[in-house]
Amino acid sequence: MNPLAPHSISSRFGMPLAVIALISACSPGYNPAGFHVDFPSNQGDSLRAIAAAVAERPATLSTATLVLTNAAPARGFTVYDLPTGRQRFHVEEPIDARPIVTGGLVISHVNREVVAWDAESGAVRWRLNDHGHMLIGAGGDSQAIAISMGPGGVSRRVGFFAVVDAQTGRILLSREVQHSLGSPSVAGGYAFLPWDGQHLSVFDIARNVEHSRLLSSDDVFATVTVDNGAVYYGSRNIYRLGAESASGRRDPATSLTRPRQDLPGDPVLQRDGYDVATVGLNARERVRLLARPDPSRPNVSPTDGIVYALFHRVIFALDAQSGAVRWGHTLTGDIAGASAVRGGLVTLGDEGVLTMLDASDGHVRSAQRIEQRSPQAVLSLPLDFSPPAEGAEPPSSAADSLRVAAGGNDARMLPARIFAVNAMAQIPGADATRGLLEVASRDSYQPSLREAAGEALSHRTDGIELLIAALDDHYDWVRGTAAPPAGYIAQAIANARATAGIAPLVRHLHAHETSYADLPRITASLRALNDPTATTPLLDFLRLYHADDGLVPAIDGGESINDRSMGEHDLLLGALEQCVLAVIESGTPTQKEWLDVLVDDPNTLPPLRNAILRARQPSAGTTANSQANGAVGAIPDDPNMPPIQLGMRRISAAMAPTQPQMQACLTGLQSIPAQVRVTFWFDAEGHISRPVVTPTNLQRCIAPLVEAVQLPRSQTPRDIGTYYVVGGVR
Repeated sequence: MNPLAPHSISSRFGMPLAVIALISACSPGYNPAGFHVDFPSNQGDSLRAIAAAVAERPATLSTATLVLTNAAPARGFTVYDLPTGRQRFHVEEPIDARPIVTGGLVISHVNREVVAWDAESGAVRWRLNDHGHMLIGAGGDSQAIAISMGPGGVSRRVGFFAVVDAQTGRILLSREVQHSLGSPSVAGGYAFLPWDGQHLSVFDIARNVEHSRLLSSDDVFATVTVDNGAVYYGSRNIYRLGAESASGRRDPATSLTRPRQDLPGDPVLQRDGYDVATVGLNARERVRLLARPDPSRPNVSPTDGIVYALFHRVIFALDAQSGAVRWGHTLTGDIAGASAVRGGLVTLGDEGVLTMLDASDGHVRSAQRIEQRSPQAVLSLPLDFSPPAEGAEPPSSAADSLRVAAGGNDARMLPARIFAVNAMAQIPGADATRGLLEVASRDSYQPSLREAAGEALSHRTDGIELLIAALDDHYDWVRGTAAPPAGYIAQAIANARATAGIAPLVRHLHAHETSYADLPRITASLRALNDPTATTPLLDFLRLYHADDGLVPAIDGGESINDRSMGEHDLLLGALEQCVLAVIESGTPTQKEWLDVLVDDPNTLPPLRNAILRARQPSAGTTANSQANGAVGAIPDDPNMPPIQLGMRRISAAMAPTQPQMQACLTGLQSIPAQVRVTFWFDAEGHISRPVVTPTNLQRCIAPLVEAVQLPRSQTPRDIGTYYVVGGVR
């Protein structure tokens, strides 16, 4: 009897599908075993009926299980009960695949077999020949387990697929195929298998036939999971099985996708279901996105509306719809394993601390120590898992959580720390301003991190009184006091039109410890405030340094020594030019006469003399006045009115189109850095010169790409820019 005869289908799905199945069964070359090219795809009624059948027989997870793999050279794994932390059993066999907890079993690969242990007792339930392949994935319920094997990778088209009895290992369905197989699962009497990237087949286990199929036209199908009667599938995006699946196309309204593209490490929503499930330390498990759909809600709605972004030991909670960062948290150890549940995220660090973070603000709701340390943890938790509140910490604000996430000196964490700074910049209020100020002021932090915090700080208007108060601090080696980021604070003061900041800015302008990089920002900000009380000190600064070429007489009477680098000299010239513009725009007639004196002074630096002559032309003066009336750093509407300085934001925008070409330079490296730093010169017309790339082995490839970029115009004759090329993880 044909297993797809009309009477066998109509009893479950009705006449329309019976007719479709009959036509398919009678078509030339049709093979009910599955994987046939002529099999009908994307039948909405069939998919709806399958989803309903699964929902009628939900397999709910009742026990919480933790599996820890042993660090090399140790072998095997250990299973713990949660939340008690009690060890259930330990396995000594030399597994070579990441353990999979499913259907009351722990499944892995040993030598030439797929082995299933009882998740409670540790007794071996069954062993299955691997047919010369590695374990790719497994999933199921207490009745049946689907297993896929292969060499790994979607481009390697060979594999073995089997569905076995969960208790005995008896084969219920098997196929040896010339296709790449993804990670499967079982629910409601059906086996779900992704294959060749674009296909998802549904097998009727009892009838041993392929029953339905999905074909994607614009996405990849790699993984299937089942949770409380709902079937989810996908790879870069997550879908829920139902009638809407029949479109075969991605619909943002009904699928879950990565909520933003600028995440550190470029993580994905799900691991590649076609890859071999490796055992032990795996960087890709520590840099990923994690979301658990809530079956009680429609479509693919993550629990608590959150997608978690993991980066080694830093966690960010992202709004699933907008991508906004709700909070950040830094663990004491690297993430060995994590699982989302209702109300929070449960993580285990490689130092052995099991932590539950509250979904609302990221504070620790529970913390307990597991007796074993492990580089890899597999958590199988019920959706409503909630450990006792032991070791809880008080809640904190989003700004405070991101400030902590942004701190530290671990270079490996730098992409996450910069991301935390940028997220903090989007939060209104004085707390976020205080956090940015703290990061920008730490001399011990990486320069790129401080620069990102300073750039964000320069655009703040909230908490401006905090920034003005910070200017009371000056560098003092004896007292151990660091100088504040005066240049960035100056830009914030100018943006806020806070004239109360003029006096402390003037003190930093004339302080010998103020960095050359801060001078153009301070003078430009004082100029932008357009206040008479700032004009006199700016003129004094101009008169003091108008002839300073950095040459210092040698002690022995020989040739003078230049104690200033070329970059520092150009920064000083930029600051002096801002003083010139300020005098022209808001100086008294007597003050403006000083410009004639400086032009006639033979000791005046030639670039400064040219700047004075250029600035005194009517067109230049008009442009300068217009620029002074706006906030520092604001992007002008008139292209003839360039900003005073470009800043990281404009530089990054100009470099962004070339980022993929720069990233291509990292292809083939044995060790890919998390980021590549490029430092370069640029002039007022936006022409780039002398790029320096770190690491230096990328200089030859990346430097020409950087030199070809055209930056926007600015009012600074010469400046130094920095750009970071995002790398990746292996």
